[in-house]
Parts: sequence; C-alpha cells; structure tokens
Amino acid sequence: MPSSSTDRESVRLPVRPFLYTLDQIGTLLNMTETALRRKGYLFFQNRTPGVWSRDEMLVINIAPATDAPEWRVEERELIRWMKRKGFTVID
Repeated sequence: MPSSSTDRESVRLPVRPFLYTLDQIGTLLNMTETALRRKGYLFFQNRTPGVWSRDEMLVINIAPATDAPEWRVEERELIRWMKRKGFTVID
C-alpha cells in the first residue's frame, strides 16, 4: 500500500524528489525541447561551458557514466526557475 506524505513525516523521511524530463518541462511551458535549449533556459551540469546562471534551470544527468545521458530537472529546481521567471506557483 502506498504511503502518504503524513506517514513519511511521522518517521521523518525526506520528501522524495520528482525529476522532470525535458519534454515534460517543454509541455508545461508550451515549447519544444529544442526551443528550451535555444532560448538558453537550460544549464547541463558538467556539460555546459561557463558558470551556471540563476536564470537557467540546472539539468542533471541521471544515467550511469557508461550510458547515454538522461537529462532531468528536479522539481524544486523547476519551481525555483519558474518563480524567478515570474510564474505563480501554487502548491
């Protein structure tokens, strides 16, 4: 039986992070993954040259080093970025 967030809090487990794919984020923002990249909204950890800007979403690779990259954005990072861009986030 799935546990509720109340059950997790009662034993003090941390909140599970949710990881969005780039196509999911594109769907939320009504744009393609290519458009997300072209507009400079993404900073690929250990791949994008330069210094990460707070105006970019930090994108992490969850694949093992030997496999092709699987890029994801943590939910809290997406929320931070959306607030920075002026979106109203309702929890």
